[in-house]
Amino acid sequence: MLQFNSYDDATKAKIAARLKNCTDAVGGLNRLLGLIETVHAFEKSPLQNKTASFHYDFGKVSWNKVLFADKVETIAKTVKTHDSLENLLETASKKERNALRTLFPVTVTVTPDEGDEFVFKALDTPDDKTARINPVFELLFFGSTGLVKKIIKEA
Repeated sequence: MLQFNSYDDATKAKIAARLKNCTDAVGGLNRLLGLIETVHAFEKSPLQNKTASFHYDFGKVSWNKVLFADKVETIAKTVKTHDSLENLLETASKKERNALRTLFPVTVTVTPDEGDEFVFKALDTPDDKTARINPVFELLFFGSTGLVKKIIKEA
């Protein structure tokens, strides 16, 4: 999980800037928080939807690959037990690495009713030997609204 308080100011600013871009794209902080609350309202993770998409009050979220329940559960556990900025290909268990490999091609598209869509990858992969959970992906699907508010306010 994001250990936001332990990061240096440059890292905090980088994460806040990425989140601010998402906030602007969906139409403001309240709409982003509404989107996160919609994700949390699902009985099971929306990442498991067979259509690889879901609607929220102000738009639609879609991704390019269907994810199965066991992979989503493993990814959720990985997000909770590892810092998002560490190289998960080196520190994660074999089961976690295999689940992460399913995320390599995943691209998430958020299409608000008003405004421009924004697109982000599930993993930050600067090279073949490095994989980190994208902070925006983590905050959207696994983060809390309180953490999002804190990141935006500290920006």
